[in-house]
Amino acid sequence: MAKVLPPKGFAGSSLQIHTVLAGLKFGRIYMDRYPDPLGIGKTPSRFSDPRARTPQNRFGVLYLGDTIKVCFLEAVLRDQRDGVVGDLPIDERELFARSYAEIEIITPLKMVDLRDDRAIIMGVPTDVAKAANQTLARAWSVAFHNHPEEPDGIIYPSRLNGHTNLAVFDHAIVKLRAIRVMQLVAAPGLAAVLNDLQVSIVEPDP
Repeated sequence: MAKVLPPKGFAGSSLQIHTVLAGLKFGRIYMDRYPDPLGIGKTPSRFSDPRARTPQNRFGVLYLGDTIKVCFLEAVLRDQRDGVVGDLPIDERELFARSYAEIEIITPLKMVDLRDDRAIIMGVPTDVAKAANQTLARAWSVAFHNHPEEPDGIIYPSRLNGHTNLAVFDHAIVKLRAIRVMQLVAAPGLAAVLNDLQVSIVEPDP
């Protein structure tokens, strides 16, 4: 597929916007060494700012999921199951090194919607919504971030199970609050997720 970048004049087009209402809750799994549940980094990620600028001149992105299962798939499991049939063992340190935060929307979010046919309507290549080309996804993320409609981020389906994810631009972090934070191993629903995905937790070798 050709690498279709945002065209000239994209800023004059209309975005497909979905409003995420105040009061809705999402989850986030993150490493314990980062104590702020709403903290963001500017390292390369799916919709990060790819421009060769100093960090303070690049926007950051915070990723949230609408279920603990999609959070676990995106933050922990990822592609470890590729080619693996049956039970998949994971070192227990993978869980004990992470926290789970429940994040509430306190002010409605205006999100560019890449679900269903909305990406097609905006002329966004399917590789962006499917995460098949991260370089392309980052270029489109910049175009969304800089659009005159000033969206707060991107709402998109997980490439792993189709559940809904949010990529929230750093200027909109003030519209969120963490209402519960706990160790990932204590997160409600995690045991069912591990069972569904046939993942077993093993102790590390002494």
